[in-house]
Amino acid sequence: MVDVIPQIARDLGVAESGFRVVANTGDEGGQTVKHLHFHLLGGRSLQWPPG
Repeated sequence: MVDVIPQIARDLGVAESGFRVVANTGDEGGQTVKHLHFHLLGGRSLQWPPG
């Protein structure tokens, strides 16, 4: 996944301006279906801390 995510970001047109990758795990992380997945966030200014 680490090799594929940057290519997906390029394909979506968000690689140059920046993006964030998030993996939620566990109940308190907001995960309701127990499987590994990633969210690629981009196309807007992302604040820190998130939320």
